[in-house]
Amino acid sequence: MVASRQTFVKPAGLGYRRAMDWRALGGFALISLLVACGDDSTTSDAGTEDGGEDAGTPDTFVPGDAGPTVTYSFEVNDLLSGDPVVLARTCVFGVPDIPCTMVDETDATGTIEVPINAEIQLVTTALRYFPELTTYTTTEEPRSVDIDLGKDANIRPLLVAAGITVDDEKGQLAWLAQTGPGMGLAGVTATLMGTGEGPFYTLDSLPSMEQTETSSDGLGLFANVDPGRVEVVYDNPFGNCVQSEGWVGSGPNQIATHVEAGHLTIIIAFCDAPPAGDAGVDDAGPMDAGVADAATDAGP
Repeated sequence: MVASRQTFVKPAGLGYRRAMDWRALGGFALISLLVACGDDSTTSDAGTEDGGEDAGTPDTFVPGDAGPTVTYSFEVNDLLSGDPVVLARTCVFGVPDIPCTMVDETDATGTIEVPINAEIQLVTTALRYFPELTTYTTTEEPRSVDIDLGKDANIRPLLVAAGITVDDEKGQLAWLAQTGPGMGLAGVTATLMGTGEGPFYTLDSLPSMEQTETSSDGLGLFANVDPGRVEVVYDNPFGNCVQSEGWVGSGPNQIATHVEAGHLTIIIAFCDAPPAGDAGVDDAGPMDAGVADAATDAGP
């Protein structure tokens, strides 16, 4: 029997596979990592603190602690270089009964149990990197998750360029509009159902104060967002957007997530693409080719 969907109350709500490659976004992917530097202490290894039904060694997870679970595998890489972040730690945010996972020291991969049929977030931290929250709606199927972390030293110079002063008591929210994995959609705007600054957009993969909609990387940002559950309302001139990494919002084209102080939260929407006819003469078709129709036009 399929379990009903769970929503965790700390914080309000908490992967599918990451439906894009952050490194493909180029230099501006950094701007989405606008969070205060610091060590994450939101979750901790459950260990013997669970008590009760935990009968094994420290960090032995008993599924009854958080209900039925499914295994997520993940890989943590540096946002710019693509190198493995071998000291990264990943936890299920707000679910301390599930032990955190330190990645493998050779390839920065790991696995973690996550509640099934639930709104969850994975929180990933590493020394000198921004804490990052990735947002998922789980099913009973295992998933593979790609997590790319940005270094504090790479982010701060871009903050000044974008005219953003980070408030350490707020969170940062990056959102993407894509037509498929890694395929950004230009021309999309968004509004925040919550309190924050922005949206900010990019041009030529760099922050632009003049840009008023997404460029070809499909990336936008809300800065200094009040912590808690928020929704991003996508406005796509070509049709609708639905969550790829995020939670179902309260209305059409709305994607929900949780923002935490001092963290970057990421959501991704898959959006309808422009009609094929908008592409120009490349869509003309065989009857417009000229010589191909010559025989019927010339007569006997």
